[in-house]
Formats: sequence, C-alpha cells, structure tokens
Amino acid sequence: MKFFRILVIALAFTACKNDDKNKFVIDDNYRAEIDTFFVKKMEERKGDYLQLVALHKLNSGINTFGKNDNNSLVVKIDALPDTIGNIIMKDDSLNFIAIKNVTVKTKEDSIIKETQLELNQYGSSLKLYHDRLSWQIITRSKQHYLRVWDAKNPTIEAFKGFEKFDLNNEFIFEGNFTYFEKEKSEVVKAKVDGKRSISFIGNVSFMHKGEAYSLDVGANGFTMVGDLTNGDNTYGGGRYFYLDIPKQNGLLKIDFNKLYNPPCAFSEFTTCLYPPIQNYLPFEVFAGETGNRL
Repeated sequence: MKFFRILVIALAFTACKNDDKNKFVIDDNYRAEIDTFFVKKMEERKGDYLQLVALHKLNSGINTFGKNDNNSLVVKIDALPDTIGNIIMKDDSLNFIAIKNVTVKTKEDSIIKETQLELNQYGSSLKLYHDRLSWQIITRSKQHYLRVWDAKNPTIEAFKGFEKFDLNNEFIFEGNFTYFEKEKSEVVKAKVDGKRSISFIGNVSFMHKGEAYSLDVGANGFTMVGDLTNGDNTYGGGRYFYLDIPKQNGLLKIDFNKLYNPPCAFSEFTTCLYPPIQNYLPFEVFAGETGNRL
C-alpha cells in the first residue's frame, strides 16, 4: 500500500512537470505577434465596419436613396446629393440606376449609369461608389439589404480599440481537430434577421483543468466562442477567433488571447452571428478583447 501511494505521488509529480513543459511561453516574440494581430484587426475595422453608416431593408419596387428625407433609403450626410440613385427590386432581379449628373463608379473607376446587381454565392452584389460613399446589396435569410459605408465617418478616428486582458498562457491550449465526414448546417442566432443557417466543417477538442471541452469550427477555421465572461467583462454576444486548422485531422494550437469582439460590438449597422449553444464554454476565459472601449 505504501509503495502504491508513493507511485501515485510520483505519477502526479511527473504529470505536473509534463504540464509545465507543455505550457506555451509568453515572451517578447509572442507579445509582438499578438500586438501585430490586433494592429491588423484595427486596420480591418477602419477599412470596413467602422465606416458603416446605414443598413436599410429593400422593398419590392423602386428604392430611392440619398440624403433627402423623401427618399425611401435615407443617408444623412450633408455632402451627398439629394438623391444618388434608384435600386429596383423586382422578382429575383436587382438593378441600380444613377440619377442624372451624379457620378457613380465601380472600384475600378468605371462610370455606372445603370447596371444589374448580380449577387455572388454569399448574396452580395458589386460595390458601387460616389465620392466618399460606397454601398452594396447584402442578403440575410433571403432578405436583401442596402449596406452603406462612409470613408470619412467620424467613428473611424473616434474608435481607439477595446481593452484586452493581460496575455495568459493558461488560455493557450494544444487541441485536436477532426473534420466532419460531411459539413453540417445549423441555425444560429443572428443580428437583424434573428436566425441564420451556417456550416461547420469540423470540431476541435481540448483539455482545461482536467475537463474535456470542444468547439465546432467553420470554414477557414472561423470559430465563435461564448463563455462566462460574456455580458460582464466581455461583449454579451460572444467573441470570435480563427484556428489554423490542419489539412487532415490532427493537432493544432488554440490561442484564446486572439479572441476579438464581433462587428456588432462597435457598429449598429452590422449583422453578426452568435455562437451556437455547443460553443458556449462553462468557464471564464480571461483572454483576448474585453467589452470595454479604450
């Protein structure tokens, strides 16, 4: 019996030593990696979601849009024309017609007078531009919306970022990724349209404090995560990060220090997805972005 107790203690000690060896090290190189990650994230936001100024549901028929209140889709920016153009939605077709003497261009600077707005596989149309403004048709749950960006939106400079938890190697794990035999579709909660169907390509599992947990993973490693900090220390709708998934089933690194807030944490004109129920972790993840702005 005494020998058995000694053996158990020795095994526990060995396990602790192995845990220490497996801990990811927070050093200057890692700090620089995380800093670079969030600097790029800020640049992405300034070039996209922080420019958003409107999200309008399209109605069947003619949808006029511009700064005048008589338009069906109003964008209140003084520098804009009273009316920029008409978006015509009829059956399954969408067309844009520019108002006379208003210059509308594509990203390649081709001048557009009238064009059919074909939708890609994601339900998004060609992006059009007038001066500081750009717009695009997006589709959420089979409903079309006009999404509008303003390159001079004051929010761009006003937003300084979110506070972040101190880097913590307790929230960096070695995980095991497994592809599903077939992608599975699931309806998750979403802003604007309430619910939306998305696809998951696989699942990642990991151990935390002796307990096993797992997360369903989307295309390109996109993963939505909820935890017990949501609504208190972090954004109530969960957070996102990307996993560097292997080409075949295997090990990968799970770094919760890279958790970032979804777009709807800083713009009302977004259409965020919220984590599926199986991606809510029953513990607090004190890593990544918090819910507080700088």
